[in-house]
Amino acid sequence: MHVQTPGRDGAPVRREAHFLHALILLSTVICGTLAPTVIGPVLPAMQQHFANVPGIETLVPVVVTMPMFVLGALAMVIGAVSDKIGRKRVLVGALVLYAIAGTAPLYLDSIQAILASRALVGLAEAAAMTVSTSFIGDYFTGAKRDRYAALQVTVASTSAFVFNLMGGVLGAYGWRAPFVAYALPLLLAPLVQIFIWDTQGGRDLREAHAHAADETTFRPWLLALICLAAFGVGMVFMVVPVHLSFMLVQLGVHSTGAIGFAYAMNSVGIIAGTLGFGWFIASRFSVLQQFVLGTIVCGLGFVCMGTAHDQTVLTLGGAINGVGCGIVLPALVSWGLRSLPFSRRGFGTGAFTAAQFIGYFCSPIVVMAMVMHSGSRFAVVQSWGLALFVLAAVCVGGSLLRVRRLKLG
Repeated sequence: MHVQTPGRDGAPVRREAHFLHALILLSTVICGTLAPTVIGPVLPAMQQHFANVPGIETLVPVVVTMPMFVLGALAMVIGAVSDKIGRKRVLVGALVLYAIAGTAPLYLDSIQAILASRALVGLAEAAAMTVSTSFIGDYFTGAKRDRYAALQVTVASTSAFVFNLMGGVLGAYGWRAPFVAYALPLLLAPLVQIFIWDTQGGRDLREAHAHAADETTFRPWLLALICLAAFGVGMVFMVVPVHLSFMLVQLGVHSTGAIGFAYAMNSVGIIAGTLGFGWFIASRFSVLQQFVLGTIVCGLGFVCMGTAHDQTVLTLGGAINGVGCGIVLPALVSWGLRSLPFSRRGFGTGAFTAAQFIGYFCSPIVVMAMVMHSGSRFAVVQSWGLALFVLAAVCVGGSLLRVRRLKLG
């Protein structure tokens, strides 16, 4: 795709985005995977270090969820700001802030100060994820954009797998050591500054985008629908990461190696789903068909998990669910990007990113309320699978009715 950027005389200059630019932007998604993965293994040690702090049992888990909460609250605002002042400066600033705030627990010795630093991490994470996704929408169109949207999730899932291992290794040197990994985005900041060009600026640039072939009209109702879907995707996606280990323990599996393998298979499933989406599904199915397919596969994974009586079937169910999530996540991003005009892309991307992370945050609360009512995680997970089957059937039925009405009308 050729992108118009203003030259020294104000006239637009054509540039072409290459894989190098996409690779740099894809690398910035590590900002969304470091928080829950690299520090997860050291949370018990952190709790022991601050054992004399009242309510520490609640405060330590918030160290993980605080960035998600802030991201959900601010992503839309930051996206709107990037539409006004330019995406590049927001992204570079976010990467630097992420490194500074992320490594702060290396020397902070107050849980309250650490939580404050985690809020700043959430701010930087909101900016990095929203702007990098918006850039992909700016730089690429059509099948190439869909492919890079899928690769975003692939890179995120792969990095999550790597950072899980890194957190365990670094944790052997103390609970502070894994926070060193938060310095990694600092290496990306100069690459963004040097190689990424901004897609914002100048009247000629705005006019060029206004007349672009793939430009669309901003439709608030459609953005609201995308945000609703994003919230649902976030709710579904977090079920396996939060509850798989508890379900394995309930089946008598206590080996950390076996539990880690089950989580690894879920990650492999997500990676497989994203690759399948980018190289096959995106170019052959409509948005609705993509979501229906992903929803059915997710539901099949949940039903398999809910009916499992041994470790093998439960692990298989988690992997199947991962494939479904690997389909719906890039489908959501692709749908959002193609539905937003350039002038509102940052705002819209921030909106559905925020909705997705709010779904992440709410998922454990909703699922645990259902578990408390039914008394079994297995029954709840199975019911989620059946509900996804019903949702897919409703979507297909609604689509068929719409087609029939159009033919009759």
